[in-house]
Amino acid sequence: MPSEPPERTGSAGSREQTVTRREVLGTLAAVSSLSVAGCSSIPGLGGPRPVWRRDIDGAFMAGPPAVTDGLVLAGMQDKALYGLRREDGSTAVRFETGGPIETRPVAPASGGPYHVHSTDGDLYAVDSSGDELWRDEGTAHRARLVRTGSLVAELDFAAPESTLTGYDPQTGDRRFERAVSSYSLDGVADDSVVVRVPVSETESRVVSLSPADGSVRWRTDTQRWYPRAVADSQLVVAAWDGTLTAYGPSDGSVRWRISIGDVGRTLVLGSQVYLSHDRPDGRQGLLAFDRETGKKRWANPVGYQIRAVEATDDAVFVGSRVDDPDGRILGRIDRFDLDGTRRWQTVTGLPSLDSLAVTGSRVVAVWDRGFEVLSRKTGETRWSYEPESHSRLSLRVEPASVFASYVDDGAVARFPLE
Repeated sequence: MPSEPPERTGSAGSREQTVTRREVLGTLAAVSSLSVAGCSSIPGLGGPRPVWRRDIDGAFMAGPPAVTDGLVLAGMQDKALYGLRREDGSTAVRFETGGPIETRPVAPASGGPYHVHSTDGDLYAVDSSGDELWRDEGTAHRARLVRTGSLVAELDFAAPESTLTGYDPQTGDRRFERAVSSYSLDGVADDSVVVRVPVSETESRVVSLSPADGSVRWRTDTQRWYPRAVADSQLVVAAWDGTLTAYGPSDGSVRWRISIGDVGRTLVLGSQVYLSHDRPDGRQGLLAFDRETGKKRWANPVGYQIRAVEATDDAVFVGSRVDDPDGRILGRIDRFDLDGTRRWQTVTGLPSLDSLAVTGSRVVAVWDRGFEVLSRKTGETRWSYEPESHSRLSLRVEPASVFASYVDDGAVARFPLE
């Protein structure tokens, strides 16, 4: 197979013409109210109204939402964590911390406890009735959280040296604390914690830690600069210094290693290994590699900057940026089948594209002040939404709903997706 085979493009959903945001977003809908106290319906631009919107009194800003089977969890500027009922937005849980809450809470799919980091520097565990279960004081002023079945991991990325701390979700016992060179928690899973660890100013290595106590299971040799590393329960892949290497998750044995040259910053594990790369024409492209052998399967061009890659069992969706003829920047989405066939390509009406979410029938393209919902099958735009207040948004997408925090308004809403 040549290094970049001829591009195969499906016709379904393809759309070459440029569209303006005015045409895509449509017109405002009227405002109406719901019966739940504190909840209301709000206008969408060319799309359905939300099922509910909840404005929190005294909260002028909202943090990113998390979702369980019964609640939408969001921290607010009024220093409290709210658990809002999914069906109507009414309050089921309210827990007050010592500072505004700006990061996303974490929780199991059902029940509690819920974990939240506050700008007072403390990490809190809250049970399903809204009572404090435990609290670790002074952990970090800015942090990200991730939870597995047996571990809560907190990444303090505001300190001069990033620190990863592992906790027992129920008791709050500290299992480990380690300096890392990561700004994300992509390598945290039920049975392993894969992180980048600095060795010097210009060298680092990939390390696998036990979730139980943080002990080192295996580590790679020291390499120049900082690698990009991702992991799941079956494979660990790292890209650094012109090489892509796959490791066994249990023992760190090298499964395969290939030379890749200069590549971009995006590395994703799915049915295949996906890696962005810079092209001579100024655009970026996506490379796909076989998980078992490391063989390059295909390479396809996209826009000039890849912003998001979302992999599913049967496809991969790539969000990038393109130039509009009137001088603006627009978000573009490409869907590729596993053999590299481009199923569709859509230029959205969004002035940027920060992330993608994929459900059984929809693709949700997100920027920080709006989102656009497309057909997963054809790439056709179904509807778009941008707040009339121009508030920033933070989303959590579920199979039938989009839950949105209005960062600058102190509100949360639920939109129907199907």
